[in-house]
Amino acid sequence: MESNLNILEAKVLEAVKLIKELRGENERLKGRCEELEARCHELEDQKARLNHELDGVRGQAADVEVYEEKRKEIEAKVGGLLEQLEALG
Repeated sequence: MESNLNILEAKVLEAVKLIKELRGENERLKGRCEELEARCHELEDQKARLNHELDGVRGQAADVEVYEEKRKEIEAKVGGLLEQLEALG
């Protein structure tokens, strides 16, 4: 009977130790989870800012494309005018 009681006591003490370790690990994991959630929010904010910047850059690229088309048109007209001037001379 005494040995059974000793075995039971040892197992209970081992279970208590394991519970304490698991509680500590749980607290550590909760802290890590909070850190990751905060980082996730930061990344979502950064993504929103970058998407906004990307929209702006796309608008600028569209403007550049329009100006490039106008430049080519002007270049063609100037080239035609120069040809006409040369034909006169």
